[in-house]
Amino acid sequence: MTEQRSSYAQFAHQLKMANIALTPAELHGFLSGLVCGGVLDESWLPLLYQFTNDDHAYPTSLLAEIKLIYKTINTQLGDIDGFNFELWLPEEDTHVFAQADALSEWANHFLLGLGLAQPTLSKEKNEIGEAIDDLHDICQLGYEENDDPEELAEALEEIIEYVRTVATLFYTHFRPEPTQKTVLH
Repeated sequence: MTEQRSSYAQFAHQLKMANIALTPAELHGFLSGLVCGGVLDESWLPLLYQFTNDDHAYPTSLLAEIKLIYKTINTQLGDIDGFNFELWLPEEDTHVFAQADALSEWANHFLLGLGLAQPTLSKEKNEIGEAIDDLHDICQLGYEENDDPEELAEALEEIIEYVRTVATLFYTHFRPEPTQKTVLH
């Protein structure tokens, strides 16, 4: 039996009904940042409560789905060769401006999660430092109401691909290498 995740709209409604002021994109970005930052144990739960719900636990039914989302993120990012990691943004039939806003929110919360997992993140240089700067720029993604939606959709698609790649880069950079046990003969 495979577990099925709610649609973006359904999950947004669940969050709203639980009085949690997050979008699914923000939540997914936050959890992705924690995973990419190397959080391997259950320490992500108190961080989730503290930074997204004023230190209050989530309702049990909602928490079950959030744990599934966290597990899925971990699995997708762990499959480096498959490059399966997907950002959870509104469905493609949503207006492109809403998708751009959601991407910006995702990136903002990703950086929050990553920064909590990696407190010295601002000292990163080279490829990692550049990627962090790029994500800061994506957080401020802007558009004009009269922008061509088709052009914006194309640009958005490219930015999403870049963010997927950057998330994988952070995942491989900050994850501790598995320790190999020495076998005595």
